[in-house]
Amino acid sequence: MNENTVPHDYFNKEYVLDWAARADAKRSFRIQFFDAFASELSNLSSPKALEIGSGPGFLAEYVLNRCVIEAYHLFDFSPHMLELSRQRLAAFGGKIRQHQGSFLEEGWWTGLSAPFDVVISMQSIHETRDAARNPRLYQEIGGLLKNEGLILVADLVNSETKNEKHFLTLREHQEVLHNVGFDSFRQILEVGELAMFGARWRGKNDGDK
Repeated sequence: MNENTVPHDYFNKEYVLDWAARADAKRSFRIQFFDAFASELSNLSSPKALEIGSGPGFLAEYVLNRCVIEAYHLFDFSPHMLELSRQRLAAFGGKIRQHQGSFLEEGWWTGLSAPFDVVISMQSIHETRDAARNPRLYQEIGGLLKNEGLILVADLVNSETKNEKHFLTLREHQEVLHNVGFDSFRQILEVGELAMFGARWRGKNDGDK
């Protein structure tokens, strides 16, 4: 069975600790994406950021050590992941806000102190486990952003040699983002089975359907 189709047990503390220990070794090129996120965020003026699917705080720590960030909100549905990130990010004190919830649930955004300058995601969008859910999720993310706010996503994508039902191709991500209210789509990085892209929130106008 493809490992990407196996449900993760993020409510199991031992599983979470093992996942955190193996994540970077499993895909050593993840550091290139961390660099890309930090580069993008360094171009923003002290942004208020939200990371969805923040896991054990690897990306947050990398970014906060390299960028001027006003506030960094971490959203994850696993209490064990949030505890790991709490420990990892303790030195950043009041810049850190943590939120537990699932973006598969109605109203998941409640209490997230929107609007944000940027919403970022590292290997979490595909956790919808159904690509048909992605348009709604992207629209909900747009609703959390300021006008012209930025979404930055790095995720597993389908290609000519890969076709998983819960993944999209880069082109499909671009189309979905455009249809729900984003523009200025750009591909930032692609290494191995991961691709990173960004887009700006413009919202839906009266002429949109």
